[in-house]
Amino acid sequence: MNSTRPTLEFDPFTPPHLLDATEFLARARRETPVFFSPPLGTWVITRYDDIVTIMLDPASFSSAAAITNVPAPPPPPILEILAKGVPYEPNSVDLDPPGHTITRRFIKRAFSPRRVNGMAPRIKALADDLIDRFSGGAAEFVGEFAYPLPTLVIAEILGVPSSDLPDFKRWSDEWIVLLAQRGDMARLLAAAEAIVEFQLYVQRLIRARRAAPRDDLTSAVVGAASELEAPPSDALLTSLLMTVMFAGHETTTSLLTNTVKLLSQHPEARAELLADRELVPAAIAETLRYDPPVPSMYRTATRDVELRGVTIPAGAHIQLNFASANRDEDHFRDPDVFNIHRPERSRSLSFGHGIHHCVGAALAQLEARISINRLYDRLPGLRLAPGQTITPIPSATVRGTEQLRVLFDAIKPR
Repeated sequence: MNSTRPTLEFDPFTPPHLLDATEFLARARRETPVFFSPPLGTWVITRYDDIVTIMLDPASFSSAAAITNVPAPPPPPILEILAKGVPYEPNSVDLDPPGHTITRRFIKRAFSPRRVNGMAPRIKALADDLIDRFSGGAAEFVGEFAYPLPTLVIAEILGVPSSDLPDFKRWSDEWIVLLAQRGDMARLLAAAEAIVEFQLYVQRLIRARRAAPRDDLTSAVVGAASELEAPPSDALLTSLLMTVMFAGHETTTSLLTNTVKLLSQHPEARAELLADRELVPAAIAETLRYDPPVPSMYRTATRDVELRGVTIPAGAHIQLNFASANRDEDHFRDPDVFNIHRPERSRSLSFGHGIHHCVGAALAQLEARISINRLYDRLPGLRLAPGQTITPIPSATVRGTEQLRVLFDAIKPR
């Protein structure tokens, strides 16, 4: 096996790669599809087929540390703070079989088609409520719609009071910081304190639903877990529900933001969609491919593995770069073109692949379909405000946007 270590300076946390890594990743796919990134301390995989191979081989590529770019544990001062909370247990995205199989089984029951589809009228009502608050022909789309809509939806599904939602925003922002471990020690310690608050909140919610079940997802998860021959610990349930809460709104916020952004930047596609609303699902699918809310996830090599003639050593941390795979020329014709008529849209890796395909994918797509239709139904001329700089939020796994200013001509009644 080749013992050389091809190396490229790839850092998605800072410009220019934070803003747009498209050209860099295209060159990597052609010339160095498997490389080590010193800024990340991580191997990066850029080709579609290689990523699929890795995701289908959990024995060789563990999902441990799947949501962080940092393979090592946090520094001792942070661990001391986290010790005051609920011990973190791998739960779904960062768990391998057979434990993953068991956890996945009961979380899928909680996200049943009945529960997801039953939310459609409520999602529409929430979208209209948020649109009703717009005024003056302008809005900050992320803060006024794209963030609150999925947050309200996942809160209602989980049975979280709306009065607690400001805390969820703060906890989610701090989790992003802690996962990436970017910032000085004071910043990371503050993030750790927030995560402990988050853990203890979810632990109390679990215990409350065990004592008095309701018709919500938290009760469904607790109930499904209790039916197992070896019920999982409250620590695992806490970690699992924290992951659901975080992923249930952060990724959908990005999907809504990216769809409105890309349709505004491609007026021909927007005009076609306005003339034929049957194209809304295709536009969402193309957004997921072109600018995925989750551009990467991580794996850890359990043994020495050769990939494209390069040896990845046992214990190596590996980034699966979905954003690059979604533009792999071997699978997508004209991959840098935003095309809502794309025939290969089902091949996108934006919801993962294999046993780790996103369990909340149906809910995210439902929220996006309803939201895009209501936005274009009620806000004629919805478009980006000119002259703005669209800045991504540095994150290990989620490609969020700080702000997106939009303009519209009027607000139509419901």
